[in-house]
Amino acid sequence: MKVTVLYFAHARTARGQASEALELPDATTVAALRDRLAAQLGARVPTFLLARNEAYAAPGDILTDGDEIAVIPPVSGGAVLVGPEPVDAASLVQAVQSPTQGAICLFLGTVRNEFAGQPTERLEYEAYIPMAERELDAIAREAEAAFPQSRVALYHRIGTLELEEASVGIAVSSPHRADAFAACRQVIEEIKRRAPIWKREIAPGGAEHWHEEPPR
Repeated sequence: MKVTVLYFAHARTARGQASEALELPDATTVAALRDRLAAQLGARVPTFLLARNEAYAAPGDILTDGDEIAVIPPVSGGAVLVGPEPVDAASLVQAVQSPTQGAICLFLGTVRNEFAGQPTERLEYEAYIPMAERELDAIAREAEAAFPQSRVALYHRIGTLELEEASVGIAVSSPHRADAFAACRQVIEEIKRRAPIWKREIAPGGAEHWHEEPPR
């Protein structure tokens, strides 16, 4: 089958063209195509999202003949920090790794099956996205300032999440493990305290409630 891939911003510069047609095996997944494109784009575009036919694509989506795929690098020079796409742990790690960094700490916050002793079936996350992205960026920069030579990448998912799905991902690299662990902890605690992101617990049977969860 054949798909058309569109490149934007520095992805276009790295690839040297605005678009190209690719021949792919039948039943190719978005994840498989992303791996191929990541190898082609290399270190010049360490993190990006894929859209399929003008909508963000999930890794497990199966591509079909004639699909239009857009490679979407970080917006306005910064990372995409909040969105409905699944947390991509590998991309977060890739964004912070470097030959100078001897430790990478990865944190994933996942949906558990209870809160305060009550069963949970799924969670719904809502955010004031422009403010949330500014706050998350500030939290990352503060951690990098507090732990010199550390690098931080993070992403918070919104929308409906099922049990075991990741709602937030944080990757921190540092020359030494103590700083990587400490910076990662600082980031998640500040996200819980400051980010305008809310979650609603949905219980079996449909009962629901919004709640605040204190930092741990």
